[in-house]
Amino acid sequence: MTRHSDTIAAVSTPPGIGGISVIRISGSDCIDIIEKTFKSNTHTDDMQSHHIYYGKIYNDNLLLDEALVSIFKKPNSFTGEDVAEISCHGGAFVTQSVLQTILKNGARHAEKGEFTKRAFLNGKMDLTEAEAVIDLIHASTKHSLESAIYQLEGKLYNSINQIMEEITSVRSEIELDIDFSDRGLEHKKYQDYLTILKRIKSKIERLITTAHEGLILHDGYRVVIAGPPNAGKSSVFNKIIENERAIVTDVPGTTRDYIEEDIALEGYLVKLFDTAGLRERADKVERFGIEKSYKVLTNAHLILWIEDCSVSRETSIPNFEGIKLISVLNKSDLKQKIEGINQGSILISAKTGSGIEELKKIILENINVSGDDLAVGLITNSRQLSAAEKSLIAINQSIEATQAKRGLEFIAFDLHEASEYLEEIVGKISNEDIINSIFDRFCVGK
Repeated sequence: MTRHSDTIAAVSTPPGIGGISVIRISGSDCIDIIEKTFKSNTHTDDMQSHHIYYGKIYNDNLLLDEALVSIFKKPNSFTGEDVAEISCHGGAFVTQSVLQTILKNGARHAEKGEFTKRAFLNGKMDLTEAEAVIDLIHASTKHSLESAIYQLEGKLYNSINQIMEEITSVRSEIELDIDFSDRGLEHKKYQDYLTILKRIKSKIERLITTAHEGLILHDGYRVVIAGPPNAGKSSVFNKIIENERAIVTDVPGTTRDYIEEDIALEGYLVKLFDTAGLRERADKVERFGIEKSYKVLTNAHLILWIEDCSVSRETSIPNFEGIKLISVLNKSDLKQKIEGINQGSILISAKTGSGIEELKKIILENINVSGDDLAVGLITNSRQLSAAEKSLIAINQSIEATQAKRGLEFIAFDLHEASEYLEEIVGKISNEDIINSIFDRFCVGK
């Protein structure tokens, strides 16, 4: 069981050889450990918070390294506790030697994400901001970075907190009216409450609607290249990612399994999938690949249906309900073309590159993430979305109770439930297992 009162330490920089390594220490014994480990012209008692000091690291009397040490005194630190950061030389052996000395002098090795978890537990950040830290570390595009920064600044928290304040306000008024229910005051106020509840509902619905954008920024926009065999799907895939990633031959059924590649298009993360050619007559291995292709297709945001415009259509275009499909006719460089097939379709040539840039523009147009929504904070994971959806259900129940005039007690109960689900998002109330699962996603040292 994790002991939050322990002083913890870990290497915060990636493993390997580099210019420096940073070792972070946090906890009540932090300053004492530095005094035992670090020798400088400035005594630890005289070290000021947020300053850097030069000195040497010793294991008892054995010199290990020259280093720089920064002290961050509570509560003005990342974790809210006394924190020290040692910048030593970046060799693997010297880094581990310094860390082992710190552990010997009174620290325990930190668990995954334990520094950020302590920041959350000590009220330095809410749960959405803590989740933004890991999103910031893993951000691979401009807009995913922007989303993480906005969330780290508390934009999502502010949006949710505003809704919670409105719920609390109307709940307080309802509970006050319950106390005076014998005077019949509640009946004339049902319509007023209904107006307020519908306004709250629209704000939660907006939060849920923009979650689609947040999940795209966080997980990527899934574009699946599909179509019959020998249509040039793998060639189109290679042309879009600008790399010879997929094997290309003139043999039908070359692609037996889907291939996935992440690319950045104008700051957006796009997950591009090349799938096996879809046809009825196929051998056992190819049929297995086709089945996997269908599974990938059902989870797509956008399907690029590739066909060879120089031959007659063999495969009918499947209907995937709720998923946009764009018809793309490849091999436009060939002299022989089937007339009349390209109505409403994009004409391209994977061989010459003609039409590929237009295809990329179409992908970007369909991502459709609003800059305004990004700036006010977006839900970025399924945990947050699930809690928001449950809150909406509770609000809908309160509206139904108001419309039916079932009683103010029922409305107040539903509002309490709606508020609790929103509080789960920001971590005001949360299950210990949920909290642990969030911080398990972090690396050691963060």
